[in-house]
Amino acid sequence: MVKVSPLIYLGYSKFMSDGRKLLFWTSLGFTVCGLLIPLVTDASGTQTYINLASFILIYTIGVGLLTAITFGMNRLRAKANLSWPAIALLPSKAMVVFMIGFGLFWYDFSTPRPHAILGEYTYSYALPTLRKDGWPVGEAASEGIDTKVIKTIVERFVNDPKFKWQHSFILIKNNKVLVEEYFYEHTADTLHDWRSANKSITSILVGIALQQGFISGVNGPISMYLPEYGELFARAPRKAAITIKHMLTMQSGLDANDWNKSSPGNENRIYQSDGDWIRKLFALQMINEPGTTFSYSSIGEIALRQAIVNASGMPLDEFAKKYLFEPLGIQNYQWTHRLLNRSDVPYRVQLTSRDFAKLGQLYLNQGTWEGEQIVSFDWVKASTTKHATTTDKRLGFPDYGYLWWKHDFWVEDELFEGFQAQGNGGQFLFVFPKLNSIIVFTSRNFSNSRQINPLLITRDEIVPMLAAMPR
Repeated sequence: MVKVSPLIYLGYSKFMSDGRKLLFWTSLGFTVCGLLIPLVTDASGTQTYINLASFILIYTIGVGLLTAITFGMNRLRAKANLSWPAIALLPSKAMVVFMIGFGLFWYDFSTPRPHAILGEYTYSYALPTLRKDGWPVGEAASEGIDTKVIKTIVERFVNDPKFKWQHSFILIKNNKVLVEEYFYEHTADTLHDWRSANKSITSILVGIALQQGFISGVNGPISMYLPEYGELFARAPRKAAITIKHMLTMQSGLDANDWNKSSPGNENRIYQSDGDWIRKLFALQMINEPGTTFSYSSIGEIALRQAIVNASGMPLDEFAKKYLFEPLGIQNYQWTHRLLNRSDVPYRVQLTSRDFAKLGQLYLNQGTWEGEQIVSFDWVKASTTKHATTTDKRLGFPDYGYLWWKHDFWVEDELFEGFQAQGNGGQFLFVFPKLNSIIVFTSRNFSNSRQINPLLITRDEIVPMLAAMPR
């Protein structure tokens, strides 16, 4: 039998002991990395594994760097006899603590509404507040609204993580605010980032420019109102044939598609570039005949805003204030984005949920507000008529008007046509003329699958509820 030196045995035992401890802390570190996924990210599918790999990589690199530093310090202190598991043990512990701190730093401690930690929120309907903003209010039940449906929706927004980060929910019928609910400390005065729902505001402004005589018609070439690019259009007859209508219906034919990352006219590519974005747009290749193919283009919508400014001789914010916001009694708003080379062309405005709902009521009123014809009835009809079919599979390939989306919902054998403004993150303004109803949702589910929750709720719950009411 081979005799083992007690010192060797003790060293081996120490090595194994430190090794088991290191294995425990490494496993704990990887477990913490896994727990970070649902706690601090909203990943799904492949992105979940990418995020997990990223967190594990951060942990592993951290352990490696700290171990190297610890090894160097031990060498300086003449402690080179320590085993590598012993050296790596403290860095492993330190990185576990770091990853837990990382998670606490990024964890969203906010809640939709205060309620018991161990219990679920229970909703009780309250009459919307009457404010001096032109909106009458009404009691939901007296208007035939099934408050049980409203209760289910609101409680889901608070209690169900699959419906989190909803900021507001408003239901208007017969020109009365019947349901008005806010979450995450948002209020009736909170300004919301409507993202691409701003496009429908552009549609209204184009209609007003027509009514005021600044623009002669939608079938005229947009080049007529963008003289600064005259030489570009002169060299490209097909581009010179692009009309205002083509831009309103996202059928310019230019290689600009926000839903295609490889498209040279993708909004993210152009937003990250310097210079004249509108010039870059019209310098793109033509890949389709104008008016034949839908291609979602945010820069194309901004070009319409610049055309309005050129045609009217007014900065767009002043134009919108004079012809749209002041007539609607909208005072609380903020412009947040402007073209780099044209400060007179803002392209995103923040509004409250109640004020954004006024745009829907304006269209229900066939373009009038308190007896004033703000935009023509013909424009309201034309802009909410189908002119194209979108390529958005996630939304069910809805139709498209003049920068207004169109969804048709069936309740049993009855069709309810609607149109809506919508933007990334879950911003929706639904208008249903047949039901004389408007629905507003805002949320911050940007580029997250939850952003279509309002569409599903409207289709599956709200429209059937409204359809069941006496009309």
